[in-house]
Amino acid sequence: MLILLLPSSLSVAKEEHADKPQLKSVFSPSRVTLGDRVSYRTTAVFDPSHSVSFMLPDSTGLMPFVLVYREVKMAENGRAVLQTELAVFDVGEYELPPVTVLFRDSTGKETTVLSVPDESIKVEALTDSSMTELLPIKPIKQAYRSWREYLPVVYVAVAVAVVILLVRLLMKKNIKPSRKPVDFRKEALRQVRRLEKNLEKGMPPEACYEQLSFLIREYLEGAYHIKALEEVTSEIAEELERSEVLHADMLIGLLNQADLVKFAESRPMIEESRVSIDQARKAISSL
Repeated sequence: MLILLLPSSLSVAKEEHADKPQLKSVFSPSRVTLGDRVSYRTTAVFDPSHSVSFMLPDSTGLMPFVLVYREVKMAENGRAVLQTELAVFDVGEYELPPVTVLFRDSTGKETTVLSVPDESIKVEALTDSSMTELLPIKPIKQAYRSWREYLPVVYVAVAVAVVILLVRLLMKKNIKPSRKPVDFRKEALRQVRRLEKNLEKGMPPEACYEQLSFLIREYLEGAYHIKALEEVTSEIAEELERSEVLHADMLIGLLNQADLVKFAESRPMIEESRVSIDQARKAISSL
């Protein structure tokens, strides 16, 4: 009797194991330079009678990664693939963002599973980090000159300095001091409204992101004395973190999206531009 029941029990166990969904997430390459794209793929094998959907974290949860491309391919034999491309704009070693996979059977019962790759990705700088110092440059030997040859130049320089000093003294007496300091927040919000109107009039989304990045950097430089117009986004993020600026993550996310459009040739839609403008308005208004 035991011999007859054993194959049947093994068959039931195999069927139950086959009903469980199988997930696998892979990416390539495992080592990239700053701004490169990463191919990220999640494959789900499940019961063909069930349905499946994939979800990624929002832009804040994806950091330091930025979503460039996303496509879901479904097959009738119970196989689905989420194909994405990510770009990263920060140096270091990171784990890929988790993919949330939702399975739903014919009765409406839902099962949620997280899928992440086993390995992490290493992001390197564009320059060679092994160089620690610059090699000295030998100066060009100049012919010896007498000090008398420089006297005319000295006389002219002194005369020009005296004239500039007199002009500045006269201007200081005539120019009245500014009565009201510049309201950088108000000026930034005015530029945001102007950018929103230009977008509705037909401005390309690429140009919109370029101007949005400029006005955010200009606002941070004026309001918080950060050299945002000269620094890259990662350097701005470090200064904002030290200053504990409210909604800094949202502003850095917008700057990363603008970098993606400028350097990674991303092509945003008009609706994405509208959302970014609205996020900039909210972040600046509440700072």
